[in-house]
Amino acid sequence: MTQLPASDWTPVHLAGPRYVPPYPGAAEDELAWHLVKYLHDDAVLRADVEVEAPNAAYFLLDFVVDVPAGGAVRRIAVEVADDRTEADHERRLRRDAALLRLGAVDTVYRLRPGDVDARIHDVLYLMSRWDPDAFSARGRVNLHTLAGREAGGVVLRPEQPSVVVPYAPADDASELWHAANGTPPYLHVRRLDRRFPEAWQAFAPPVLRLVEAPPARRAA
Repeated sequence: MTQLPASDWTPVHLAGPRYVPPYPGAAEDELAWHLVKYLHDDAVLRADVEVEAPNAAYFLLDFVVDVPAGGAVRRIAVEVADDRTEADHERRLRRDAALLRLGAVDTVYRLRPGDVDARIHDVLYLMSRWDPDAFSARGRVNLHTLAGREAGGVVLRPEQPSVVVPYAPADDASELWHAANGTPPYLHVRRLDRRFPEAWQAFAPPVLRLVEAPPARRAA
């Protein structure tokens, strides 16, 4: 695991984005395998990043992408999880808002495992539209080529906190399943950004700063 210390932490960039398995799940592995192909050469992909706050809140982030930005580093967290209930959604929203208020990261993405498995190029294309500086020029061109028509036609605003991309059913079985469940097939990507607090500040607890994880936690 990578320990993320206080908010003025500056990582050492040694090798750029790399695929370094094992990862904790199939969707995380799929995401890392594809993501490193399109990230900027100066970006660094870190997995299982720890964050701890003075009120004993503890976070383990699936991925953090470190992006050099004018002598500093911008940190983009990427989390993969399903919100199966409204309670799941609210809990993760509070968690992501806390990370932004802490200054642990600058941006938090939420991806569904099914979207990563089935529509990875559409997911990464949308991310490259929101955060083009994290992706190489060639990576952005390739993702534009690989993205489906539905994702390619989406218009995104910088402050937009999420996007839903609907798709036509792929076959009769898919159409029947979605009809029975009352929803069309769709892709959902959520993105919260520190620069636009109106989308997240109401959900953030009053945390003040980051602290180092205790030695016992770091050694675990």
